Amino acid sequence: MSCPGGCGVQIALSLNPDRRPRWSVETDFWGRPTVSPSIHQHRACSCHFWVKKGVIEWCR
Repeated sequence: MSCPGGCGVQIALSLNPDRRPRWSVETDFWGRPTVSPSIHQHRACSCHFWVKKGVIEWCR
């Protein structure tokens, strides 16, 4: 996915249960993704956010 902070960095999240760190993705009835846990992009703009029901929620 592209970083929602606008820095242009591509963020790759591992969904492999044997790797760490790893994330899980669930979709609701309308196909909107929820990603868990939060995503903290340490390069470029250092964005930290959640994806909940397809919407970006920024961490403080």
